[in-house]
Amino acid sequence: MRALVLALGLALTSAATAAAPAPRGIPVILSEQRDFPFVHLTLYFGLGPAQDPPGKEGLTALTARALARGTTQRGRAELEEAIEILGSELLTATQSHAVGVGGAVLSRHLPAFVALLGEVVAQPAFDPDEIEKVKREMIAELEADRDDDGTLARMWFRRLVFAGHPFGHGAAGSPRSLAAITADDVRAHHARYFGRANLLVGASGDVDRVTLQALLDGALAALPPGEKVDWTLPPAPHPGGRHVALIDKADRSQAQIVIGHPSLAADDPDFHAVSLGTVAFGGTFTARLMQEIRVKRGLSYGAYARLAAERGQGYYAITAAPEADKAVETLKLMLDEYDRFVNEGLTDDEIEFARGYTINAFPFTVETAALRTAQAVRNQLLGRPADFVETYVDTMRALPAEAVRDAVRRRLRPQDLTVVMVCTAPPLRDAVAALPGVTKVTVHPYSALE
Repeated sequence: MRALVLALGLALTSAATAAAPAPRGIPVILSEQRDFPFVHLTLYFGLGPAQDPPGKEGLTALTARALARGTTQRGRAELEEAIEILGSELLTATQSHAVGVGGAVLSRHLPAFVALLGEVVAQPAFDPDEIEKVKREMIAELEADRDDDGTLARMWFRRLVFAGHPFGHGAAGSPRSLAAITADDVRAHHARYFGRANLLVGASGDVDRVTLQALLDGALAALPPGEKVDWTLPPAPHPGGRHVALIDKADRSQAQIVIGHPSLAADDPDFHAVSLGTVAFGGTFTARLMQEIRVKRGLSYGAYARLAAERGQGYYAITAAPEADKAVETLKLMLDEYDRFVNEGLTDDEIEFARGYTINAFPFTVETAALRTAQAVRNQLLGRPADFVETYVDTMRALPAEAVRDAVRRRLRPQDLTVVMVCTAPPLRDAVAALPGVTKVTVHPYSALE
């Protein structure tokens, strides 16, 4: 296994040194793989929902989706036909730290595909009728999300744990905020942020750097500079005590529980240590949290902990989905185990098992050219050091167990938590309020998420 990790490390070094500016200053991360005539190519813009104006949450995602609805040269149908002729499709995605626009294509069609991408991002039509269609689609998707209790719990958790913070809403915003967005808002947002200042290109497959840079140089010549996104965000406030929000839905046979708080950003020096501790606590089937909740007591099919890797401000979350009559018992155990994890600490054996699992699983995240590019792009967009991927295994191997316990104690806050539980609230409210450390219980209709 060590030989495999070292071999992959050499491949990663090659991919990392392939990151360089294109002739017009566009940074490109390229991992070549010449044995199959296929290329993955995505244009990433380093912004996210945090850049949505107040009252118009969802603007970034709406703008990204509207890019694929026609250009100044082609209407929506003509654009879709031009892409389909190449045997490809145009994909857009909005994450917390980036917007991606791209797809995969046979290498012989790469010049035409790059030209179309340049047209899409630099010359979008933003037809008002198409924007209204996108808004209706996004609102319908939000309504569908409310019908899924797990998704609903995560939506409420983000809203409450980041209350008053730019991260306090999801990418899609809300029906009310989407309805307030106009075509002029979309055009202005695009002109401000979807420019060369925030652009990073990720590519992999059957293409060399000289060819790719020449294609990008021509296709993106009309892309304006735009305004560089400032990722200096205010810290999210920690709650004082344990605040429980019961999201009331009638006739629930199961409860969806998410507990957590704001936490480390992806580029924080303690991220590796807390991440390794999280794997030991709740990252695998054999981790402590799963053993206590599922294996020993059968309270929930799964129970996991997660340290979210986000730019500027992350969060820590623990999840489980017990039967309704076991919800309070499960929540108490989750709170107790989180407190024990932070204040009593992991054993050396738990940390060593998590270390081995993490190191041995890592090669599967970089085994193809596309994955290597994705890793390098993601880490650059998250503001991490350029050698984050190359040094990951050595860093994890060198972390002392006491450093893991120390980082967990310093950076996690089991006494100050936001707890979200999607459930039928009235039968559970008093029992939840009586749990140790709970300082406030509120009840919210599940449909009140705005």
